[in-house]
Amino acid sequence: MTYRPDIDGLRAVSILSVLLFHAKFSLFSGGYIGVDVFFVISGYLIGSIVLNDAQRGTFSLAEFYVRRIRRILPALFAALAVTAVLALILLSPQELKSFSQNLAATTLFSSNIVYYLKSSYFESAAEMNPLLHTWSLGVEQQFYIVFPLALLALLPYGRSVWIAVLGAAAAASFALSVFLVRDHPVAAFYLLPPRLWELVLGALLAFGAVPDFRGRAARELASALGAALIVASVFALTEATAFPGYAALLPCLGAALVIHAGRGGPTAVGTVLTLRPMVFIGLISYSMYIWHWPLMVFARFHKGRDLSTRETLVLLAVIAAVSVLSWRLIEIPFRKPRADPGAESGRRPSTVFARTGWAMAGLAGVGLLGHLSNGLPQRFTDYAPQDISGRELYKEHTCFLETDQPPEAWPGMEGCRIGPLKADAPTALLWGDSFAAHYVPGLQNIADTLPFNIVQYTASGCPPIKDLSVNARPNCQDFNSRVDEIIDRNGIRIVIMAARWEWYMDTNALDLRRLHDTVVALLSRGIRIVVLGQSPVFRFRNPYDHTYFMKSERAYSITGQAADQPLITATQGAQFVDTSDYFCDPDPCKSLPLCRIRDDQGFYFLDQGHFSTHGSILLVQSIQEVLRAPDQTYGE
Repeated sequence: MTYRPDIDGLRAVSILSVLLFHAKFSLFSGGYIGVDVFFVISGYLIGSIVLNDAQRGTFSLAEFYVRRIRRILPALFAALAVTAVLALILLSPQELKSFSQNLAATTLFSSNIVYYLKSSYFESAAEMNPLLHTWSLGVEQQFYIVFPLALLALLPYGRSVWIAVLGAAAAASFALSVFLVRDHPVAAFYLLPPRLWELVLGALLAFGAVPDFRGRAARELASALGAALIVASVFALTEATAFPGYAALLPCLGAALVIHAGRGGPTAVGTVLTLRPMVFIGLISYSMYIWHWPLMVFARFHKGRDLSTRETLVLLAVIAAVSVLSWRLIEIPFRKPRADPGAESGRRPSTVFARTGWAMAGLAGVGLLGHLSNGLPQRFTDYAPQDISGRELYKEHTCFLETDQPPEAWPGMEGCRIGPLKADAPTALLWGDSFAAHYVPGLQNIADTLPFNIVQYTASGCPPIKDLSVNARPNCQDFNSRVDEIIDRNGIRIVIMAARWEWYMDTNALDLRRLHDTVVALLSRGIRIVVLGQSPVFRFRNPYDHTYFMKSERAYSITGQAADQPLITATQGAQFVDTSDYFCDPDPCKSLPLCRIRDDQGFYFLDQGHFSTHGSILLVQSIQEVLRAPDQTYGE
């Protein structure tokens, strides 16, 4: 193969997109597509290597895997070892147990499968998982196992058959991705079959499935279009985009066009990509990918909050330095071992496989130990986490529907009433996601004293907005569309709306126009609306762990009060309740409120943001007069 510096430049675009997205620069809302660009690049390079060896008659499965081992595993295993040490020092037993499971899965090339199986609405915040980014490595490593084996079976039939089979596999994989992305979005995101087409797309280019562009003008047009598709993906897509599916065509076709146009000669885009800084970033891109996420997670863990802009810039500089060292001291020596005759045995495939097996066994063993020991709680004296109540009152799978449950699973008014039935009293509907369901314990506590009945109508990850489609919540739109029917059939006169508003804002899933239209439509029917604003959300996974390790009963909420202002504007005419007012003291800049998370009676929260029974009761008691009186607004 001829070295392509423009591909290293394209790698730089990919890693910078991912890095800036993970650093929470909102401009790069679609920066996660850098992974998809990586997939196309990987498919192209692996396809080129295999095709080159096959045409020369020198293709060896053992040598292929040796090259992949030398390219991927040394830097990865070094990063895993360092991350494991940091986890042992910094993480609580509960967090270390979860980390240990992920460590073993990553070592065995299956972390993407584990994240798919473990995914649930109440799973600890994904962005606090130091190994979350290894899902993409799992996809690639599984591809490296499957692809050469399939090609080995097809070797006798020639390149035209290879192209036909790969084309059929890519088409089937893309169709599966489109099919899964709505109803099974977690599977579409994490698993190899719906991602396979992205890697095979690159391999098809390597195999010559697409004719070369004729002439400089065609190459320039193709590369410019490809670059535009990638840039548009970075800035236009968001976490609310149904992905991969059709949306993944933008970055993948963009990468394919840039790669293919560069095969035939120079282009303007290629000139930019081959600038020395771009090439250098591309060379260290793999190390940068495997090191950046653990460092970001542990930095936020140490601070107990999101990083400031200054802190983020310092962290990015540290990540760059670590990446250069990893590339220079680990990647290069292992990829290009010195031709020392005395070390010949160390380069034999059998020796490489044996040493790799021992390294994998060691890391997997560390993960198994952390799991079986429940996170080594003996590391800490007087560590005694508590079971915090609250979630058991949500009525999960009935009045609080999970992601895979259709709206028909809701049992109706009688099955979801909170408290005893009051004859001849109006009915209020509690409508929203789990951040609506966490008010149930508090409402249950005062239900006898309220001048109305309350019915729970809540669903996982589904804000109370009609006609809103939420990625990864395929039943949400249908669930919310039934509200009008429920209101009409049961004569509901009051609607209490609540959600984790800030999350939908951060992911651009919250359509304020539709929220406004929903409120206006309800008000026009004479319905009284109470909007419960954003309650505190924290960086910790467990409030007990925070108080134990941070030696503080207060924590910064990652939801600034500024998040409430768009809600107030969008819900004019409704009563707005500031639900953080009871627990939090506003920051002078109104950005990071400092909140109490417990008192002598217990914790206010049961995880990173859902109220415990104790917290729910205290909060609802503090706003009960607003619930009773239609002419008051709390928190203004």
